[in-house]
Amino acid sequence: MSDELTLNIEITIMLRNKVVADKLLIEALRLAEERGSLLAACRALGISYSRIWERVARAERILGMKLVETRRGGRGGGGIKLTPIAKKLIETYGRGLEVLRPCIEIMGRAPSIEKPIPELSIIGSHDPLLEKLIGIVRSCGVKDIEVHWVGSLGGLASLILGEADIAGIHLLDPSTNTYNAEYLKRFMLISKAILVKGYLREMGFALRPKLELNKMDEIIEMMRKGLLRIANRNPGSGTRVLLENILRRYGIDFSKVKGFETEYKTHFETISAVATGNADLCLAPYYLAKLYNLNFIHITWEHYDFVIMRSRLKKRAVQLFIETLKSEKEMINSLPGYKALNNTGEK
Repeated sequence: MSDELTLNIEITIMLRNKVVADKLLIEALRLAEERGSLLAACRALGISYSRIWERVARAERILGMKLVETRRGGRGGGGIKLTPIAKKLIETYGRGLEVLRPCIEIMGRAPSIEKPIPELSIIGSHDPLLEKLIGIVRSCGVKDIEVHWVGSLGGLASLILGEADIAGIHLLDPSTNTYNAEYLKRFMLISKAILVKGYLREMGFALRPKLELNKMDEIIEMMRKGLLRIANRNPGSGTRVLLENILRRYGIDFSKVKGFETEYKTHFETISAVATGNADLCLAPYYLAKLYNLNFIHITWEHYDFVIMRSRLKKRAVQLFIETLKSEKEMINSLPGYKALNNTGEK
């Protein structure tokens, strides 16, 4: 067995003891520049879009600078270009690789054959009802649907980058106490995209079994004292934005909340952590709390809507999704914690 052991040393680029970039991110950036799309790079590497998106977002937070920018033209009506700092990362990684190449064996996998562009690409915030709507669209003949749960803000960014046809979002603007529309202004999407009305979703705290809390004030006081561990969503998700707004409203320091820095990609992951006792509570849809038989403390009914670039509105799959949204009000209302609107599916 000793003869089969190999040495693999991974190069990482660091800033103040924090990992900025690794081999996977560098390869994705290089391919994204080559193919004009971050999503195309992910397909070529055979990895999920959300996996690379998290790496890009983390690197940008550490550096305080953007790695990718939009550009005119390209497949799907737009694409990306690398910023100077992204190119610097690739150059730095390449120099390090050349220095170490004579000394080490770096294990790697060649990119797989790039997958074709899907009929429909939905990127944004995770939602159980949206999963059901996607299933209905598939049953109507749109078989090739690509879905990535990267959070509401990630969904909007993906639209700008030309990666998504549809972004599902639920972003509360605390200054106006309204959902979603203000974020189209912030992302300068008013003239380029439309907001298609979705539905209402009940949100609140789901509590682990045998945690005897019945009031919001009790939860807030225990969180203030650091006595509760939360299963939190990833940065950029609408649920994390909502939680941060709640904590600010009650004057709670984020760093005092146990588990705040955890990053779960979906509501299924956070609710599972609570149901198994790995966390005390999470912010989640009532639908999932009921599904897992967890105690639930109501916070709000939020608007889950859909943003679509005007250039994608004529796609058959996009039109079918909007038609499905309009026609499935009865199904929406049948699910606990969901309510269709009079203008569900309207622009």
